This record gives sequence, C-alpha cells and structure tokens, in this order.
Amino acid sequence: MLAVASNLAGAGTEVESGGAGADESAKQQALDPASSGIRNGCVSNISIRRVTFDSRTSGVIELTGDRKVKITLRNPCSGIRTEGYVHKPINNNFCEGDILRVLNFGNSCVVDKLEPYIEEAEEAKQGGNSVGDESGDKQPE
Repeated sequence: MLAVASNLAGAGTEVESGGAGADESAKQQALDPASSGIRNGCVSNISIRRVTFDSRTSGVIELTGDRKVKITLRNPCSGIRTEGYVHKPINNNFCEGDILRVLNFGNSCVVDKLEPYIEEAEEAKQGGNSVGDESGDKQPE
C-alpha cells in the first residue's frame, strides 16, 4: 500500500483554541502520547484523516476523535508543504524514522518525532512554540 498526500500552497490546519474552563485532567490526557493516538512512535494509518505541513520542518496529523499529532522532521524539507509527498507505510503505520519522498522534487525527508499536538493557546501558557508559530524556522519555499 502506498500513501500519497498533497498540500496546496497556503492551505494549513485551522487551529481552535481550547476553552478557558478545560480541567487539568483533560490537559494531562492531551499530553499523553497513547491518548493522542501515538503508540511506540507510530500512528495507525486507519486513524489518519489529514496531514498538513505548515513549514519545511513540521506539520500536523489530524486523527479521528478530534486528536492531533505534531510531526517534526529531522531536517528542513523543501517542497513538502506545497508539493505533497509519498509515504510507503510499514505495517500500515506512520512512524518516527519513516521516509517521506517529496513529489516533483524527489528529495527524501525523515520523520524525527511524533508527539501530542498542543493547541496554540495551551502552548502559549506553557511557554513553548507550536506548529506554525512565527518564532519557529518557517521559511518560504
């Protein structure tokens, strides 16, 4: 089985901020890799609804059940945001260490990390950078 994904220029994942009344147990559960859909550094392809890259180094996997996973690539990957990629899954999973081949560019990119995605409002409270944060290394392609 071969998976092909394509992003349109400027198409990104819309981010909804979490409500101010979210309780602590829900926040802790959101940070738990297993509850976010990550098992042994992998996400089941069956659970994936959409994958978008908003920069050359990171993206977001939208899963069933309103869960999201942040993807970090080992190195900047030219063209992945605008051209899309081909992924050849092993055991029907999207995993850390998998190789993504960029369409029309031919270069390969390696998935470095899969981790629970923290919504922008939550991330700001914790003092980190979220996917697409302007303080990241987002560069035009």
